[in-house]
Amino acid sequence: MRAALVIAAKDLRERIRDRSAVVLAVVAPFGLAAIFSLLLPSSTGDLHVALGLVDADDSPASTAFLSGPLDSIEEAGIASVVVLPDESAARAAIASGDVDAAAVIDFGFGEAVQAGDPAAIDVIGNSGAGLATEILRSLAEGYVAELEAVRLSVATAVAATGAQPDPSEMDALVARAVDTPSPIRLVDTATELRRMPSSTFYAAGMAIFFLFFTAQFGVLSILAERRQGTLPRLVAAPIPPWAIVAGKAIGSFVLGVTSLTIIIVASTALLGASWGNPLGVAALVVAAVMSAMGITAMITTLARTEEQAGGWNAIVAVTLGILGGSFLDLSQAPPPLSRLSLLTPHAWFLDGLNALAVPGASAADVAVPVAALLAFAVVTGGIGLARSGSLVSAR
Repeated sequence: MRAALVIAAKDLRERIRDRSAVVLAVVAPFGLAAIFSLLLPSSTGDLHVALGLVDADDSPASTAFLSGPLDSIEEAGIASVVVLPDESAARAAIASGDVDAAAVIDFGFGEAVQAGDPAAIDVIGNSGAGLATEILRSLAEGYVAELEAVRLSVATAVAATGAQPDPSEMDALVARAVDTPSPIRLVDTATELRRMPSSTFYAAGMAIFFLFFTAQFGVLSILAERRQGTLPRLVAAPIPPWAIVAGKAIGSFVLGVTSLTIIIVASTALLGASWGNPLGVAALVVAAVMSAMGITAMITTLARTEEQAGGWNAIVAVTLGILGGSFLDLSQAPPPLSRLSLLTPHAWFLDGLNALAVPGASAADVAVPVAALLAFAVVTGGIGLARSGSLVSAR
């Protein structure tokens, strides 16, 4: 075992001196994670838009839009609402960036509602604030639809009586129509969000993607030493062949775990990532490194040259990274693609981190993802180990 540790230490010293290895193991994944986190924020908790309202009608029907839907989303912290004097002021506020979108209620809106004529709320928005415009448009369309439903309810009740009610009875009918709940209701239900923050997702996705390039260094070094002529000397030395393979594997394992650990610590400190239960994260890291080592070992033993093995490993790493969701969250992907992603270690690693994102999650919650990653390691690593004898030879 001492020989294996000496070989592992020698390989690690070479990797540390090799700048390309440091770039692939740490710099590239962390750099891309930082870029994605800055350019593609996806946390819905940070959503806040500025909305404007122009009420040129100043009728009960128009003022209720402010006291109803707009006040509700303002109290929820989703938006801030600014009352503007006219449409020109609204367009100027949008152009200057003071508001993202504005609703314009023209004069005569209330009379149109009462008369049963078409009534609408115009929505204008900044071309770069499509989400804010869609939010305001949905609120306006929903409010107008609700007014129409109230008007139809009152008209139906009046038609059923066969006589025109007096104003006091009409007000009572309107009040009853407004207070009557809809037969179809949306009810908020508290659920556990089983999804890691965006900063964690990008760091984890890049970490597991580049791990497959990092894990290949150990087994590729066998082909490199064969090409350089140092492998026959190791084989001729008084050490068993398994010690050579073990030394390369230990070096890859240490390098992979170190790489992921640095990314986890750096992303937590600098990007605000939240990884969850430390024991669960540690189990996922160890299992992910072992699965990456197994897959790269199997691929390398199928190649004849160092260049061929490097090319095949790169193709497999990119393919698995795309299918496994390292770049894009596959939670909203079509079911066939989501099922196909389970054939990759990347998907299981990210799924384990999603499980740890639930408040109060423990290491036991990642038992299935860890088992799946270890299954990849056992199957592919077993094939690679069985074929490693063809690499560790004097020929």
